[in-house]
Amino acid sequence: MDITNTILGAVLFSFIIGPIYIINKNVKKKKSQALKALNELSVDKNDKFIEADFWNNDFGIGLKSEELCFIGKYEDSVFQDVIRMKEIKKCTIVKIGKSGVPKETHDIVKLSLHLEFKTQKDINLVFFETSPTHFIIGEEVRLANKWQQLISSKI
Repeated sequence: MDITNTILGAVLFSFIIGPIYIINKNVKKKKSQALKALNELSVDKNDKFIEADFWNNDFGIGLKSEELCFIGKYEDSVFQDVIRMKEIKKCTIVKIGKSGVPKETHDIVKLSLHLEFKTQKDINLVFFETSPTHFIIGEEVRLANKWQQLISSKI
């Protein structure tokens, strides 16, 4: 009777823990691939990232000592950029709603970091944009706020 219970317990345990282990392994693999892709963009490939975040399997941002690297995969294009931190003059969050500026988080149709430069044209690093496959904003607001504060503190 004890052997039967032990075998049954082990089988149930493996059915519960097995999928969790596989999912965790896949998440770590995707994060490692995204980190590698970000590192390929940077000029100094030997320098480690101070901070890096990834979301929706399509976006990533990382900060090295002197560089900000960003990758964004949109429906039909890929945006990649490496920005020198000393060239950034100002960093602000831009939230665009259906009718201009949104009142609440669920009204946002586009969320981006607007970077103003000292010598070149300003750019927007898009964290969220409504699309047929991605129409609910999640952790992007928190990440945009985090990166706006981080970039502002470094300039």
